[in-house]
Amino acid sequence: MIVDAHLHIFRPASVHPRTVDALAPAGRDAPAEDLLAVMAEAGIDRAVLVPLGPEDDYVAETVAAHPGRFAAIAVADRATQGLGPADPVETLHARLDRGFSGLRTQWLGDPSRPLAESPMLPVLRELADRGLPLWSYLPPSQLPLLRELPGTVGDLRIVLNHLGFAPHGMRVDEHGRPAFDDPFPPSVVETVLDLARHPHTYLMFSGQYALSRQAPPYPDLFPVIRAFAGAYGPDRMLWASDHPWTRDVPGPAELLRLADHALPGLSPSERAALHGGTALTLLPTLKEA
Repeated sequence: MIVDAHLHIFRPASVHPRTVDALAPAGRDAPAEDLLAVMAEAGIDRAVLVPLGPEDDYVAETVAAHPGRFAAIAVADRATQGLGPADPVETLHARLDRGFSGLRTQWLGDPSRPLAESPMLPVLRELADRGLPLWSYLPPSQLPLLRELPGTVGDLRIVLNHLGFAPHGMRVDEHGRPAFDDPFPPSVVETVLDLARHPHTYLMFSGQYALSRQAPPYPDLFPVIRAFAGAYGPDRMLWASDHPWTRDVPGPAELLRLADHALPGLSPSERAALHGGTALTLLPTLKEA
């Protein structure tokens, strides 16, 4: 079974209120119906939906309409991060009750303070207690806290988005996709490799299109990908397309071939883990339908 472990669907902001920015202007549309057609053509069986921001009604509706076909990861808002007047754990429960199976964050706490003092710590512990993953997409200033996370919340399943890249300086390329320069400075590479020592940390095999300066199969990323794969192994890596940014260029079929180029020594069982098996262990609701 092939699982696309990270992608986005959304409607124009006038139809479903959502985050609006240069990458997803108000009129841009990426409906679930189009995603289902793309999945059918590429032979993708299941997918993990991630809203663009905390406004997630459309994703919740789509998960409910297709039980077992999709899982969903909520995007943390200030309340879920413990930065508002509401109880952050109760706020998390409200998101989970709407069909979400994990949480994505770009903030763990004040980088000048230990993670143990973070107002988000109760939410991180609740995720760990429930066996639910944290999707980590943290900027460079948050990397010290990320390195503390396995030692502070030892049972938390952490998924490092897009090869563990720490987002900074995003631009939109000529295809309407995110693009980044200097994606893997030593601090990022060291953090990703250091976190591999912890068995509950996983690495998303995705984002190459935004991180490479070359055409597919993105050979300039082979050295870092192979170093990361050697540290994590395929059973802790999960493939993702990052649709809709990659819908047409390079397309999901091309992305599904990347592992054969970057990691040519994979056995069939290892490739199956990368392309779906690992995601199914993290999000078992995808097995139901």
